[in-house]
Amino acid sequence: MTTCTAAWSDDVLEEISCLSEGGAVHKAKSKHTGTIVVRKTITTQEGQMKQLLREFSILSSIEHVNIILFHGAYMSSSHEVNIILEFCEGRSLEAIGMRIKELNAVVGEGIAGRLAEGVLQGLAYLNTKKIIHRDVKPSNILLSSVEAAFYMAPERIVGQKYSNRADVWLATGICLLELVQNRYPFPSDLPPIELLMHITASDPPQLEDEPGRQWSDDMKDFIKQMLTFDAPRRPKPNDMLAHPWVVDTMKQQDQMARWIRKVWDWPRDNSSSSRADAPPSLDAHTESSQMSSDSPPQA
Repeated sequence: MTTCTAAWSDDVLEEISCLSEGGAVHKAKSKHTGTIVVRKTITTQEGQMKQLLREFSILSSIEHVNIILFHGAYMSSSHEVNIILEFCEGRSLEAIGMRIKELNAVVGEGIAGRLAEGVLQGLAYLNTKKIIHRDVKPSNILLSSVEAAFYMAPERIVGQKYSNRADVWLATGICLLELVQNRYPFPSDLPPIELLMHITASDPPQLEDEPGRQWSDDMKDFIKQMLTFDAPRRPKPNDMLAHPWVVDTMKQQDQMARWIRKVWDWPRDNSSSSRADAPPSLDAHTESSQMSSDSPPQA
């Protein structure tokens, strides 16, 4: 289907485990190279194939450390389309958020800043390609032991004139706010239509201090700018990479690999990334295991 698909087929993949309830996403291994990958299976109508081919062509042209690597695609004997993607052992930001809730923990500003920086870098790269994502959400932001990256769903790509400020709202505003506050920032009990009306008619949510948890003014300002309601006034990814909060957190030595191990309770040697050219681990950061009894633990 694309120039990079010849190496992939059902015959060369060894299925390891199912990664989704519906059975459409699997962890697999190449029998030839031993590379661990993700195989996402989608059913498509014949009329959609031309669109998919165009989108696969876009995916194959994208190469950035903060965007999930597209290895290729192939059609199975049952005429299902199989997309082969990079495997990220840290799982999705959605899974991380659920785990944080289970631990009754909170995400520190240092880690939150690194996650935001990673997604912004990916969005800034897409901006140079004139590509809008449209579906950056916690389940599509994946973590390896050294970085945050997001998955570009083929059915969501739009390659045309656009403003990527919508991605800024979703990816760096709503996703980050949901992660650090351990809850969806909009009413969760509203029907979809009423929820859309609420979002468009109400002031944007903001990061606010809570009992036992205070956030820096710079972080509050970062969230506020990301969630600027008026799209033309909302900053672009490159603008926010220069925000004082991002610049300051990137100077700190919070180690993503150590944080991921801590969240998932991994042994120390289980932090390798499937990406051979992943950037080196961040400098070691001494984490204190001592926590006051009246404040939530930081994951």
